[in-house]
Amino acid sequence: MAAFVTFGLFWGSWAVMLFDIQRAFSLSDAQTGVLLAVAIAVAGASSAVMAHLADRVGARRLLWIALFAWAALLCVLALTTEKWAFAVVLVLVEVAGGSIDTAMNAEASHRLVSKPSALVRLHSLFNVGALCGAAAAGLVIHAGVSWRWVWPAIAAIALAVGGWALRHDPGPAPAEQAQPDDAAALPTVHPLRRLRRDGLLVLLAVFALAEVTEGGVDTWGVLYLRNHLATGVLLGAGAYVVGQLVAATTRGAGGPLLGRLSTRHALIAGGCVAGGGILLESLTSFSGLAALGLALGAGGASLFWPLVMSTVSRLASQVVSAVGTFTAAGYIGWVAGAPIVGWVSQSLGPARGLQVLALAALGVAVCTLLMPDRPARREAKWSNR
Repeated sequence: MAAFVTFGLFWGSWAVMLFDIQRAFSLSDAQTGVLLAVAIAVAGASSAVMAHLADRVGARRLLWIALFAWAALLCVLALTTEKWAFAVVLVLVEVAGGSIDTAMNAEASHRLVSKPSALVRLHSLFNVGALCGAAAAGLVIHAGVSWRWVWPAIAAIALAVGGWALRHDPGPAPAEQAQPDDAAALPTVHPLRRLRRDGLLVLLAVFALAEVTEGGVDTWGVLYLRNHLATGVLLGAGAYVVGQLVAATTRGAGGPLLGRLSTRHALIAGGCVAGGGILLESLTSFSGLAALGLALGAGGASLFWPLVMSTVSRLASQVVSAVGTFTAAGYIGWVAGAPIVGWVSQSLGPARGLQVLALAALGVAVCTLLMPDRPARREAKWSNR
C-alpha cells in the first residue's frame, strides 16, 4: 500500500513539473516524447526480466531493493544540469521504477487473486499518491521554490518505505517457493506462448493500447493546459488533482461494482469516458472545460490497469511472470504513445496530439467490444496446493 502511494507521488509531481523540466533543459514536445520513449522502453524490457527475478527471490525482496535504488537515483536526477546527464539518469530512474511497479503489482495480484474488487481499490492508492504529488509540486512551484526539491523529498519517503519493507521481509512466500515445483515443466515455454495458452494474448495487445492513453493523459494532458492554453501552475495542477481524485474515487468507492463487472464491459466504459474527456480538452479553448476534459480522461483511463491485472491474476498459470509481461506491455504502450504524440503535437499542433490519445482510448473500447468475454475462472498453478 505504501509503495503504491509513493510511486503515485512521483508521477503526480512529474505531470505538473514537466512544463518546468522542458524549460530547464530546452526540450521540445518531440524531444520530450523521444526521451520518454527511450526511458520507458528500457524500463519495460527490465520489467520483464525483473518478473523472472521476483519468481526466484520473492516480490517483496525485489520491492525494497528497487525502492532503495530508485531513491538514490531520484536525488541524482535532481542535481543534473546538462541535458545528456538528465536523459541518462532519467532512464535509470525509470528502470528502477519499473522494478517497483512489477514487484508491487505481482505481490498485490498474487495476494488478492480471489478478490478483484479489493485489487481495484488497492490501485486507488496510486491515484491518491498522484494527486498529493501533483498538489505538492504545484504549491512548491507557485511559491517560487525550485521544482528540483520535490524529487529528494519523494526519495526520502521511498527510503522510509524501502526500510519498512526490508524490516518485514520474511523471504520468498510459501506460494513463491512452491511455484518452481508446479512449474517445473514450464521453463521452456515462451511467455507469449504461455499467455496464448491461457487465453490472454489478445488482452495483452488491448492493454498496451490502453496504456497509450493512460500514460498520455498524465504527461500531455497537464502540459497542454500549462503550455498551450497558458493556464497557471495551480489550475494545471488542480485539473490533474481533480482527475486523480475522480480516478481514486472510481477505483476506491466503485471497486465492489467494478469487481463484479467483466473486464470487457469495464474497459469499454473506461475507453469511452477517457476518449470523450480527452477529445473535449482538445476541442475547447476554455481552460475550465479543458480541465474538465482532463479530469474525465484521467478518471476513465484509471480503470485500465487494475481491472486487467485482476483478470491476469485469475487466468494466468504463472501469476508473477504474467504480471511482469503485462507490466512490460503497459510500458510499451507508453513507449509507442510518447514519441507519436510528441511528434504530432510538434508538427500539427498540440490539440492534434491529444486527439491521438482520444483515438487510442476509443480504440480500446472498440477492440474490447470485439474481444470475447472470459467469465470462467482459472486458478494459478500453486493455488491448488
